[in-house]
Amino acid sequence: MSRPPFPSGWSSIPLSLKNLTLANSLPVGQSFLWHRHAIASSTPGCPTEEFSRAVDNPPRVVCLRQSPSHLYYTGVYPNEHDALADLRRGITKDWVNDYFQLKAHPELEKMYDDWRARDPELFGKVEVNKRAVGVRVLRQDPWECLIAFITSTNNHIPRITSLLHRFSQSFSPPLVTLHNPDNDGETTYHLFPTPTALPTKLEALLRSMGFGYRASFIESSLQTLEEEFKEEIEAGLLRWRNQDVDTVREKLVALKGVGRKVADCVMLMCMDKPSLIPIDTHVAAIAARHPAFPSRLRNKPMSKQVYDETQQFLLDRWGPMGGWCQAVMFAADLPEPKPKVKVVKTKVNTSVTVKRKLEEVSPTLNLKRTRSATRLELKQTRTIVTDEVKMEE
Repeated sequence: MSRPPFPSGWSSIPLSLKNLTLANSLPVGQSFLWHRHAIASSTPGCPTEEFSRAVDNPPRVVCLRQSPSHLYYTGVYPNEHDALADLRRGITKDWVNDYFQLKAHPELEKMYDDWRARDPELFGKVEVNKRAVGVRVLRQDPWECLIAFITSTNNHIPRITSLLHRFSQSFSPPLVTLHNPDNDGETTYHLFPTPTALPTKLEALLRSMGFGYRASFIESSLQTLEEEFKEEIEAGLLRWRNQDVDTVREKLVALKGVGRKVADCVMLMCMDKPSLIPIDTHVAAIAARHPAFPSRLRNKPMSKQVYDETQQFLLDRWGPMGGWCQAVMFAADLPEPKPKVKVVKTKVNTSVTVKRKLEEVSPTLNLKRTRSATRLELKQTRTIVTDEVKMEE
C-alpha cells in the first residue's frame, strides 16, 4: 500500500516552524512510536522528511510532513470507506490540532517572549538555537504515555523506542504496511496495544523482550489499574485530566515503578498539567546556572527536598506554562549531533624493507679518574653492518 500522492492527496495547515517544528517535538523523548524517513527533494522549501505512526479511534496511520510555511498531514486507512469518512469529518485534522495543542496554545512565539520577560537571567540569556525552535509539549494518550515513561526508567531514547515498538508488535496485530517514502523497503504499523489485549501474566514475556526489571513494574501497574477501573483503564486515565495535580500525583506514585519524575512527566504530557516541571539531574544543572539559585541546592544528589525546591524555584520564574519552558530549555541545552561517519574496514597486507647502512667508525673514549690521577684511554672499534628488516601489517 502507498500513501496518497504528495501534495495533491494531502491536507495542510498554515504553520511556521517557530510555531511547531516536528523534528524538535517528536523524536526528543516525549513520544517513542513515530517512524522517521528522509525524503529526497531538490526543490527549496519542500519537505525533506516524514514522521508517521499508527493511531486509534479510528485505526489508521497518520503521516506528517513540514515545509517552512505549512504542516501537511494525511490519514492512511486499511480501507477506502474510512479514508473518505476522514476527509468529510476532518478526523485527522482534529487529531493533529489536539495532539500538538495548536488550538489550545496557538501562538508559541508569544510564549517564548513571555518566558524571556519572566526570567531574563536564565531563559532570557539562552540562545534559542535551531534545536529549540518550535518545541511543543504533546497531548498524548494517557495509557500509552504511562507505559512509555515506566519503560523510560534508567533508559535512553533509542532503547525505549525499540522496546515500545516490540511491545506493539507483540500484542497488537498489523494494521497497515506502507512503502517507505525514501523508497527503501516498507514499514508495517501496529497500534499501541490496549490494556485488554495484554495477558494477565505479563512479566516473563516482557523480560524476554528486553524490558528487564521494568517488566514487573508494568505488570503490577496494570493489575492496580484493573482493580480501580476494571476493563475501562483508558477511559479512567482520561478522567484524571479533570482532577487536581496532588490527587493525580498520589494515584500515579501508588503504581509500582512510578516515582515523582515519571508521575510529573505523565501529567505534563498527557493530563493537561502544563505547569509541572519534571526534575532530573540535567534540569537541575540548568536551574543551577541561574544566579539566584540557592547555593544549598547546588551539586546535591537528588532527594525529595532537592526535587521540590528546584521545581518550585523554576515554577516561580517560568509561570503556569513552566513545563513547556522546561522542554525548550532542555532542547536548547542538547549538544549538536555529531555527523555520522561511515567507517569502512579494509585489510591491508604490506611488506616493507628498511635498510640501514652505517659506515665503520672507530671512536675514542677518554675516561678520567681524578682520584688516582691516572688516565685510561680505551679505544673501541665498533662496526655496524647493514640491517634488513621486514614489517608486515
